[in-house]
Amino acid sequence: MSIEFWCPLRLESVAARRGARTAGVVRTGMGPRRSAAFAAGGHRVARHRGAVVLGLGGALGGGPTPGDIIVADEVRGPGAPRPVRVREAAAIESLIRDAGPEVLRGPVVSVARPARGETRRTLSGTGALVADMESWWLLAADPAPLAVVRVVSDTPSAELASLSLPWRVRRALAVISRIAAALDSWETPVGPDIRRGLETTAPGGGS
Repeated sequence: MSIEFWCPLRLESVAARRGARTAGVVRTGMGPRRSAAFAAGGHRVARHRGAVVLGLGGALGGGPTPGDIIVADEVRGPGAPRPVRVREAAAIESLIRDAGPEVLRGPVVSVARPARGETRRTLSGTGALVADMESWWLLAADPAPLAVVRVVSDTPSAELASLSLPWRVRRALAVISRIAAALDSWETPVGPDIRRGLETTAPGGGS
């Protein structure tokens, strides 16, 4: 049995389906409200052993570039006192590296609105690598997703409102297809208790 990909946007879900052969692909909806509603809606990962949140994200600092892959080792919410550490991050990173694409592992922060300008710089100062608008709320699902993977589509020097955005999005979506192919037949070691893939940590580390 393989995993299921949770993709907030239609474009992301289409890209994931191009790479997935046996894994399921579910569109969860864009933004905090739809993500929270999906998590509370009782979706079951039937016939699958777990889910991976897979989609686009905005780089916060000058390191990641468009097309780079970020595997979340922890997910932070807006004003949340306790980040959620993702224990399967190392396994996911290894599988993606084996497939070829470059990947970074680090914190992902979920925000209520797109991170631009000063907001992006402020979030970068916290050590987070990329921002999204869904992962924190999707992690409240039961069973919770085992991992969060984001592909950079915009950066501080290449904001969302720029002429190069369509090219950058196409590039990132092609990478999503490669990730889906790499993770398609992943046999997770977690078993029936999906929640064991997550743990809450106090700010600054330590479980």
